[in-house]
Amino acid sequence: LLALAIHTGGQRPTQLLRARPEDVDLSGSTLTLHDPKGARKQPRRHVVPLVPDAKAILTRRLETLAEDEPLFVLDEKIPLKPEMLSVTVKDISGAMVKAKESREPFQLRDIRRTVETMLAGLGVSSDIRAQLQSHGLGGIQIRHYDRHDYMPEKRKALKKWSHHITQLRDGEHSATTRRRSSSTARAQDKNRQQHSIG
Repeated sequence: LLALAIHTGGQRPTQLLRARPEDVDLSGSTLTLHDPKGARKQPRRHVVPLVPDAKAILTRRLETLAEDEPLFVLDEKIPLKPEMLSVTVKDISGAMVKAKESREPFQLRDIRRTVETMLAGLGVSSDIRAQLQSHGLGGIQIRHYDRHDYMPEKRKALKKWSHHITQLRDGEHSATTRRRSSSTARAQDKNRQQHSIG
């Protein structure tokens, strides 16, 4: 679920946890969430485009879903809860700080904030970020006059975000490979030196 939250542009984990199997449209590559925030009688429908990585996560989940089972469970049909995710993120944070992969500890809520900051750095406008993350949309103009669904803009932003994630992932893989190659080369040099001395 954490990976899905990241690949969908920093969606609120609490909203993802409320998602039902019928909210997933694989043919249309969308996930419909229900946003109850604000003074609304009915939750606002928030449709999120699915990039390939997000779609793959949901496809795998739906393939193993038992009848009447929630979309996201811990085990034995026990629904995941936000508190469980918070503990998981705390453990991940501790491990990353210890491995010097993160400069400071982080919490579950920091993931959404970090994704939005990085989207801004990629040139995604504040209006599209708001539409993508479903926040700050309670004004009169949005509620009564703006009927555009922003799907093309949201999809474009998520494609850009997905490409950025891939670059980060590939860059880390390359860096790890270089570190391993360097360590191997040093070991080989040391071995040759020992043989020369012998």
